[in-house]
Amino acid sequence: MNGQYGPVPGNPYAQPQPAPQPAPQPVYAQPPAYAPSYAQPPAHHNPEFLAADSRSGIVVDENGVTFDFEGQSAEFPWSEIQSIHSKPGVGGHRLMVAVVLPGGKFYECGVKARNSVTLNHWFRDLGHVLGVYLGRRDNPPLSPH
Repeated sequence: MNGQYGPVPGNPYAQPQPAPQPAPQPVYAQPPAYAPSYAQPPAHHNPEFLAADSRSGIVVDENGVTFDFEGQSAEFPWSEIQSIHSKPGVGGHRLMVAVVLPGGKFYECGVKARNSVTLNHWFRDLGHVLGVYLGRRDNPPLSPH
């Protein structure tokens, strides 16, 4: 022996060691050139609002406003609505929404929130949805000339 430990060159019993391979690199997708902000929905988005308790409900969507009270519904399409008003009801845990029609007649519906946090979320969400639909009505898209 030559005083070294390890495989001897040309030894038929020695196990060849594979050459080290570089670790595979993960393939990442390219990020989009523009990532939309989630603070504002896209222009084509049709948001909806729903608040309900055991007796009544309020829905605001692309069709208009619907009040439901103990199974009876009243639907108000956007074309028939002059204005919409909201306020907290007596006791501070109720969302009150009024739909005013062009002749001055109005309809009101109230929904009881479980707590003040829910009520605050309802006011925030309702404001956003009304802003979208009333903004569309008050600012119709320009037609090409």
